[in-house]
Amino acid sequence: MKILLEKGDTEQKIQLAEALLANGLVSAIETVTYSCQKVQKSDDEVATAVIEVVGGFGVCTQWTAVYRVLVDFCGWDSDIAKFSKRMNRLLKNVRMSHECTYQSIQKPLAQNSILRKNFQEWKQYRVPVGDRVFTRQMIIAKKLLKRLSISA
Repeated sequence: MKILLEKGDTEQKIQLAEALLANGLVSAIETVTYSCQKVQKSDDEVATAVIEVVGGFGVCTQWTAVYRVLVDFCGWDSDIAKFSKRMNRLLKNVRMSHECTYQSIQKPLAQNSILRKNFQEWKQYRVPVGDRVFTRQMIIAKKLLKRLSISA
């Protein structure tokens, strides 16, 4: 039996996998990587799409979906602080009920490991019954992808 590790797996999970391999309980460890086709989108295109999508936010933590799409598909910096600063500069003249902050992105990432992973992994994720957090994120991500004319 082999163990599959994915980007976003915790250090604890990686250490556990290494210990299982060292003790002969598994035959191999593989790292699975997923990639999304990168597309060039201007700041104006991104701003227009994000403004439309943000209007559909039910909670501020749905910025995580915007983060995931722009990092995975448009090559935005994955550093959350840099991402939120860039987004706020881009939308500086726009009044929003849900502002993009470090916490609005980080909180869901800390609570749900699938949200730390590439969007391609989101598509394969089996959503547990009653998981509203992931479902809300996926709805926003799909809307943003559609507004940006990105097929995923």
